[in-house]
Amino acid sequence: MNPSSMPYLTNLKATLGNLSQIFAPEQGGALQQIGIASRLLDHMMVQASLQPALRAECYAAAKKLLPAIEDALGRRDELSSLVSAANPEAFERYLQLAGDVQRELVDLGTPEALALCKSLVMIEAGYNRQFAEGVAARAAAVENRNTTTARNAREYDEKKLLAFIRQSFPEESAVEITECGLVSGGFSKFTLGIGLANTRSLPKKIVLRGDASAAFGGASVVDEYGLIRAAHEHGVRVPRPLALEDTGSVIGSPFMLTERRPSTVIGHQFGPPKPNKAICVDIATQLAKVHLVPIDALGPRINGADCTSSEKVMEWIDKGYATWKPLNMPSAIFETAFEWLRRHAHINDKGPRGLVHGDFVLNNILTHEDRVTAILDWEFAHIGNPAYDLGYSYFMASSLAPWEEYLDAYGRAGAVVPDEEQINYHILLAATRLGVMICQVAGSFVSGADTGVAGAAVVGDNYYEQMIARISFGLDRVL
Repeated sequence: MNPSSMPYLTNLKATLGNLSQIFAPEQGGALQQIGIASRLLDHMMVQASLQPALRAECYAAAKKLLPAIEDALGRRDELSSLVSAANPEAFERYLQLAGDVQRELVDLGTPEALALCKSLVMIEAGYNRQFAEGVAARAAAVENRNTTTARNAREYDEKKLLAFIRQSFPEESAVEITECGLVSGGFSKFTLGIGLANTRSLPKKIVLRGDASAAFGGASVVDEYGLIRAAHEHGVRVPRPLALEDTGSVIGSPFMLTERRPSTVIGHQFGPPKPNKAICVDIATQLAKVHLVPIDALGPRINGADCTSSEKVMEWIDKGYATWKPLNMPSAIFETAFEWLRRHAHINDKGPRGLVHGDFVLNNILTHEDRVTAILDWEFAHIGNPAYDLGYSYFMASSLAPWEEYLDAYGRAGAVVPDEEQINYHILLAATRLGVMICQVAGSFVSGADTGVAGAAVVGDNYYEQMIARISFGLDRVL
């Protein structure tokens, strides 16, 4: 970006800030749009003003490591020439070459090689941290940080939906739909909140969850429904399953109906909650119940039932790498994470096999008065090493209470507490897996394929930089 653009961007940023003061509080959608646009401008302004200096710092730090790297690899290659030239415009090429070097260092496996590997990781992590701090420093006074939005939308026929409900529940011949609206959702599901009147057995409020897009993976609601039913029967706090429509003839895709629990979400994947030991303990207790559901109650269709835990992880690693690489978002940190995870996948077979939720974080956990009321979104559930859910929820749990208390509550509820090696593996695996998803969304936004609010929020709220920080944290624990 041309630095001469800065005065124009600064003025536009100020204009958005002034505009946000005009809207009334109830016009939250408009404020949300303004906030996201403002944060995207923050990104552009930091790219113009701070990014060249940050890249120069990376080159300088990498240059100090070059003699040791060349000695370890026994040669001088393109990375040396590129770092010496310190061209800010060639930074993506530097990340690609650094990633190649990282794989070779991991392959060597000596203490000296792994120390160099960690040093390169910290250089990239520091760059992303400083970039995110620069964006935060420019942030506007508007602090509307709830960027969740109803990403997936579709046309639906309310009369067909009502007919399905009446047909599925013959005793509900007089039921009527009083309200029906989109609920904030993820990337592969479509969700409606439905209000009912004149019910006999059905609750007054139910939820429709349907398949929307396969672009970001996850099981169909047809399989998810069976999992929820099994979990419900074994005492896991999930919404009571009500009905499944598996033909796609009503709204254009299969969907399920469940009860709607009266609760709130106290945080999300990138919005740390306030410390709360009571809810942390109950979350850990409920996670243990998930992992204690008997495998034979889940049926043969569940993902991972026909392979070992390490084979399941290797399948994901290969798929994740094949998804990430073409996105053209080079990172030595991602390269190192994939390589280390691949070489140590056998760690997954150390622990017992069980039901794994696969996306166990606060935005999928409803609570009320320091108690979990429902665990949602089972589309990534599979049979594998339960340590994955612990690693995935590490940052959530650590923000609520000390990590040791979370693990203690999990063990007291009857689950087998994994050893530190398994937990560290899954902290890194979970961060890398989520990081690929974030890269997909950010890549779609930057390429212009996705111009929606969700993509803009991922970029504007520094989700990529936060994932780099989490992956580097995981690498620091294992290298």
